[in-house]
Amino acid sequence: MRLRKLAALALVLILTRSAAAIDPKYLPPSTEAAITINLKALLDSDLAKAKKDLVKKLRSLVTDKLSESPAGAYLEKAGFDALRDLHSVTIATDGSKDKDAVFVAIEGSFDSEKIVEAAKEASQNQPGALKMSKAGAVTVFEITKDDQQTIYAGLASDRLMVVAPTREGLTATISRVNGGKAANVKPALKALLSTTSPKQTISIVATGDAIQKGMDNAPPGLAKGNLGFSPQDFDGFTVAVTVARDITFQVGISTKDAESAKKMADAANFGLVAVRGMIAQKAQEDAKLQPVVDIAGTLRVTNQGANVLLRGEVTQENLDRVLAFLPQR
Repeated sequence: MRLRKLAALALVLILTRSAAAIDPKYLPPSTEAAITINLKALLDSDLAKAKKDLVKKLRSLVTDKLSESPAGAYLEKAGFDALRDLHSVTIATDGSKDKDAVFVAIEGSFDSEKIVEAAKEASQNQPGALKMSKAGAVTVFEITKDDQQTIYAGLASDRLMVVAPTREGLTATISRVNGGKAANVKPALKALLSTTSPKQTISIVATGDAIQKGMDNAPPGLAKGNLGFSPQDFDGFTVAVTVARDITFQVGISTKDAESAKKMADAANFGLVAVRGMIAQKAQEDAKLQPVVDIAGTLRVTNQGANVLLRGEVTQENLDRVLAFLPQR
């Protein structure tokens, strides 16, 4: 019996560790970077339960923003509550600034019949802004924005809405989600996604190619001659923020080799010493900065093989002290 329990526990751990923040099959093959915001994990956290006033303000903010949007009234008619039904949002891109490269996967609880009915009413009231068609059994919403850019959205399932810049991209994703050919995402991206978890509140991954594209217009101060390394030295990076009772965060950079990782970690640790000293000096002049001193004290940079990791923590007590000095709005 004990052996059986241990085997079951091992299986649970394996499944938990293998789950990523976003399933790769949801993403187009060109994806080089993705950010996932897990609203459900945030609202279910001990911190959110202890900060009911902040959650109330968040609900008010979301409601106000939706009311400003033409879609707000139709979402309300469809019975969609963002803080109740929206679980996570993933925004993916090929790393360029091209708007046509942006892809969105929204996970949650959707009533497809109500959403289709609300969309029909919207298409009748605004025929130039919204058109509806079919891709197999899935209803496709063709949305033309004020800048005349057209995007395509559809419910791949009652748990997933996909928004894509092209109809072809949308239908390809719907096909993959519903048992079609698996997405041919790049191995580097897949490896980065495997380091994320559905329990993380925010997770960001980007391949080396995405970093290079983002740094093409970097200021001269970020040149290799000044820092000792450049974007070409990176295979990718990840950022993860997890909200539980406290807030933990981790930044990971995958370099080309162990030597590059050690060089980067040494430079980062040298910088941390200087930053801690500056903050401590400022805190002597202004006691409000003491929480920042505490947070800086939790920062640790390590190198493991070709990877560099920066970890830190914000306790609920320090968060309270920081929030106390922020404007109430």
